[in-house]
Amino acid sequence: MLIILATQNMADFKNKGFDFYANAQYPLIMKQQTIDDKVIKDLFGVSGQKLHDIRTAIAGLQKGELIIKDQMAFALGMGNKYKKTNVTHLI
Repeated sequence: MLIILATQNMADFKNKGFDFYANAQYPLIMKQQTIDDKVIKDLFGVSGQKLHDIRTAIAGLQKGELIIKDQMAFALGMGNKYKKTNVTHLI
């Protein structure tokens, strides 16, 4: 089963009742109006320069682009913890 949650504000996924992004195996991040450092830290487990790199990547996203967690790099603990990809179809 696949569930896609969408919001214009990253922090909307976390509330007192349930922390959605802590349970998200494949978060998809599109260009944001505001980028919440705490959410990025929680999703990607990064700080310092790597946090800055992800913030910069999100800020530079264009129409049809998104950032996804790179599960392999995340599991191995090396390289970028994200990948930028293009979306060509939304159903």
